[in-house]
Order: sequence, then structure tokens, then C-alpha cells
Amino acid sequence: MNASRCFALAALLAASTLAIADERSDYYQRVAARDLASFHELDVDHRGFVTREDIVGDNDFGPRFTDMDVNRDGVVTLEELARYIRLSYGVEIPADGKATAVTQHVEGTAARPANGKQP
Repeated sequence: MNASRCFALAALLAASTLAIADERSDYYQRVAARDLASFHELDVDHRGFVTREDIVGDNDFGPRFTDMDVNRDGVVTLEELARYIRLSYGVEIPADGKATAVTQHVEGTAARPANGKQP
């Protein structure tokens, strides 16, 4: 009887972990899409980049600008934003500009591909 209880508990724990991972993956996709939308809203001249002057007064994108500006030139390009999103959320920004999850973040572990296998 104890073995069946342990198995049931393990199955319940595994199912709840997957549900949390799915919720987290959905959340990361939404955040990535919001960051991409913010980038396009701030790029009012449609230059394909955002400068420090463009983000003055922005309380969402602005505080993370330095983290996104990889080469520290005072400009965040779409490529730099895509890199930031990939490293922060495990989400790829393909050429069509729509965020898609490619990895799943599990607390206490490194990011893993959506199929669960290590790269």
C-alpha cells in the first residue's frame, strides 16, 4: 500500500511541475511579446533601433536598456533585443517578429529545450 501511495504522490508532483513549467512558458512568451511591442512603439521613426533618448520617461523598457545594449553604444537594435529575450526568457524572435517559446525554465535548473533534452 505504501508503494502505491508513493507512486501516486510522485505522479501528482510530476504533473504539477509540468503545469508550472507550462504556465511559466506562457508567461515568458507574453513578456517577450510585450517587450517586442514596446520596442516597436518606442521606435517611432522605424529605424530598427531605440536610443536612450527614445526611452526617456519609459518605466518598463528604460530600466533594462543597459542590459539589452550588449555593445554599450547607447542603441538597442532588434538583434540585441532578440538576444536579451532569448537569454532572459528562453524565447526566440524569428524573422516574422512573433515570439515563440523554444526553451522552458524550471526553477533550480538551467534552461532546457521545450523537448526536455539537454542541448
